[in-house]
Amino acid sequence: MEVAEKIQKEKIEKPEDINKKCWLAKSLNYSPYKRCQFCELKFQHCLFLHYQIISLILVTFLLALSFFLEGNISKLAIISIFTLVVAYGYFFNKSTDRLVQAYFAQRKAKDALEKLAEELEDKVEERTNELKKANEELKELDVAKSDFISIASHQLRTPLTVIKGYISMMLEENFGELTDLEKESLEKVFQSNERLIRLVENLLNISRIESGRLQFNFAEVDLKKIAVSVIEELSSYAKKKALLLKYKQSVKKLPLIKVDEDKIRQVIMNLVDNSIKYTKKGKVVVEIKLVKKQIHFCVTDSGMGIKQEDIANLFKKFSRCNGTSLIHTEGTGLGLYVARIMIEQHHGKIWAESLGEGKGSKFCFELPLRVCRRIPYSV
Repeated sequence: MEVAEKIQKEKIEKPEDINKKCWLAKSLNYSPYKRCQFCELKFQHCLFLHYQIISLILVTFLLALSFFLEGNISKLAIISIFTLVVAYGYFFNKSTDRLVQAYFAQRKAKDALEKLAEELEDKVEERTNELKKANEELKELDVAKSDFISIASHQLRTPLTVIKGYISMMLEENFGELTDLEKESLEKVFQSNERLIRLVENLLNISRIESGRLQFNFAEVDLKKIAVSVIEELSSYAKKKALLLKYKQSVKKLPLIKVDEDKIRQVIMNLVDNSIKYTKKGKVVVEIKLVKKQIHFCVTDSGMGIKQEDIANLFKKFSRCNGTSLIHTEGTGLGLYVARIMIEQHHGKIWAESLGEGKGSKFCFELPLRVCRRIPYSV
């Protein structure tokens, strides 16, 4: 539209590649044929050819009519007829000026748009190639990042495990009796070491997930035994905060479930540990139920609760609820993300429930009794 308006406003230059074969544009250079140079119509559609034919028919008809009425053709009739034809030609010329120039303006606009389209296509292709190159570089950096995290985590896990073993032996007084102050200090070191071990394990799992190297070893296990084992491991942490941590017996005997024991244990560890972290007083209850052909695992606490708008983001990577950093500064937002991936790989689902801030929260996952194979994971 801008190109067309510009052409209409400015003086139209003589085209170099339009109607070179037209004898009117080629031979005549006076009005009304001068503008033929701007016309794009084929010769059979030529407006001035039509004008000539119409004028010839009109003159012939009027001369014949004059001869039929008067028996001869007077000079006055001839002058009148040709005056009429000239007048007709003048008004025809005026009425077609804009039409002819519009054709030319349309051609110029079309050429301009085609040129612009070609330029845009070249630019889009150029930018696409740049994006492809940048994407390849990002993929290489991502692989390097995952490899670094994996190597670093492996290197960290071994000394942390050794530290945990020696601290446990010291707390059990294998190297001699300890004072209450020494025990308290060692317990703090032990808990900090445990957090580091879980962080390293989460980082390792994330690097495996993102690189597609996460492996599963499925076997039939007793989910209750895993839960009780986690509760025993975290009981000292709960006692330190004066919290009641217990397992609620809902079913006398649970069927065995085919899962990767280490992965599910890590999920349970993350969920229970989270509940203890964000509960100042009260209790944390672990419960396992059998619902049809699904096993439901839930951790219910009397802690800070969750806003409804935060629940949807809980299981995303590096996501934490508003205000949690004020209560627990060491959190990374990785535990629940890893838990979600692990459960989804077992064909299960995980979710959180809460009535609001200060009203506690409930984290649950469900698993089918039989898991044949893990599903492909995509980031």
